[in-house]
Amino acid sequence: MLKKVLLAVSLGVLLATMAVASAGCASSSGLSAMLAKVPSDTVSLKYVNAKAMRNDAGLEDLYDVWKTSVDSRLESHGIDHADVSIYVFGTGDGKRFTLLAGKFDMDEVRGELDDRHFEEDEYRGVEVWKKEAGWGYDQDSDVALMGDLIILGNEEGVEGCIKVMKAGDASWLSKADNNDVASRLPGGLYADLEKAGLISSLFYEGLEVTGISAKKQDGDTLKIAGVAKFEDEGDANDAEDGIEDWMDLQFDRVDITQEGLFLEASAELDIDDAESLFQGLQ
Repeated sequence: MLKKVLLAVSLGVLLATMAVASAGCASSSGLSAMLAKVPSDTVSLKYVNAKAMRNDAGLEDLYDVWKTSVDSRLESHGIDHADVSIYVFGTGDGKRFTLLAGKFDMDEVRGELDDRHFEEDEYRGVEVWKKEAGWGYDQDSDVALMGDLIILGNEEGVEGCIKVMKAGDASWLSKADNNDVASRLPGGLYADLEKAGLISSLFYEGLEVTGISAKKQDGDTLKIAGVAKFEDEGDANDAEDGIEDWMDLQFDRVDITQEGLFLEASAELDIDDAESLFQGLQ
């Protein structure tokens, strides 16, 4: 569903699709902390609180969908999904990266990487394993091991994240538009942040950044929150009706309000209908 948001080029889809359950607000160990680790030129970010899903029997089906989506890629790098607490996947400007926060058996990870023809290297003081030439293609050609944080991705993506953390390069939160949207989102089990692209801008003039998060409302329902920032108030006003109409087709109890440059949406989604949100997260 989340993919359809962007592909269908509808901010309504954006606001309506990128959500899933959770148990709380953004904290220093959650969404905001991870956004502070990724490069400012990132275009798309997906965040999953795997630990919260794993610890909630009512979210078992959603956890299983996430696990199925990422398991083969994690296992191929010696990572057990059960050790992952937070999962973040990002792309943009030639960069591709996945940040994994949790408790990991680094000896097992190193052994698996060695068996799969990665060799140990270093970048800005961080242990980085690189795929050896001549041993086939791996979309995660670089793997950085940083204790309770592992970064998988291409060279540009992994080094980009390391430079944010080790060299003081600008993070996602350093950009005012990004930070404005992220700070208005409650934390959640799932979040999606997107910079407006060419196609979405054609449908919604002045669109800058969108964000969605969701948390568990009760045993059957997810509470969805969406935020979109526009260049000016007129653009936000012009987009409001179309976004609300679209969301009404997808969710229950949709409500959208405008506050200056921002549109803020709330809605509900049955947990049984939310599995597609966790598919294809890689």
